[in-house]
Amino acid sequence: MQIALLVDSATRLDLALIKKYNITVIPVPVEIGGVRYYEGSDLNLEQYQELVADNQANIAQIRVTELTKRLELLGEQGYDTVLGLCPASGLSTLFSHLQACNHEIDNLNVYAFDTQVIGPLQGQFVQAAAELIASGDEIHTILRKLGRMRQQLQTFIALEDLTVLQNQGYVSNGKKFPGKNLLPLKTLCSINDTSQLEVMKTRLRSKQAYTELQSWIYTSYDRLEERMQITIIGAYDNDDFYDYWVPNLRQDFPKAKLVFAPLGISTTIRLGTKSILVSFGPSWREFLSE
Repeated sequence: MQIALLVDSATRLDLALIKKYNITVIPVPVEIGGVRYYEGSDLNLEQYQELVADNQANIAQIRVTELTKRLELLGEQGYDTVLGLCPASGLSTLFSHLQACNHEIDNLNVYAFDTQVIGPLQGQFVQAAAELIASGDEIHTILRKLGRMRQQLQTFIALEDLTVLQNQGYVSNGKKFPGKNLLPLKTLCSINDTSQLEVMKTRLRSKQAYTELQSWIYTSYDRLEERMQITIIGAYDNDDFYDYWVPNLRQDFPKAKLVFAPLGISTTIRLGTKSILVSFGPSWREFLSE
């Protein structure tokens, strides 16, 4: 069995990792001012920031026809199985579109796995899957191990620009928000078991939001300690992220491995420029063995 890995550009994978495991990356289409661009292909973060100064940006759907062409190419390269590691299906159509592609290409089996996270947080699933493929695991064994990993990871998202959610309709549990936030208040969300973004608490100041997050992490930290990995994603020019959340996580959870990365274009469009994403649980390496 020859298994190919497929992800979207929101993962912001290192080029070295992509080359090492021959990972297929599908650029997320972004529409700005009526023009379609592709994240990481013909649009980087700097260009995006210039273009959105006077225009509204939206995520466009990755077309099934585009996916089919990529999958056909993988079949021509000798792969008989494709594992797509998808963002939370409530925030992206990649999962459903990959499912639609299964059985469309002769001699190629397509498996779509909903990671129930988004953006660079998907990267830990990519690393685990790549190692499992390299070690020779069968596809159903890989899916089972990734499922265990998904069950034991928790993800929370602190949002400030709630108009992004209102415009794009990502929230599942019908909370009502003010039309515009004049104060730097935050809303804490999680991605639930059905891959929908769900509001937990709203109208929190940054310190309150962090205290809530801290209490949730402590419930796992006492058990895991040095086995814990905390991944935090945000904009490096966001004072809350870089000057408050990151150093406090380091101080409060000194035995955990802390990984942090910047927001990408598509994650910024979906969740807003001031969003902070935090995922915690056992390190992905624990799920490589039974």
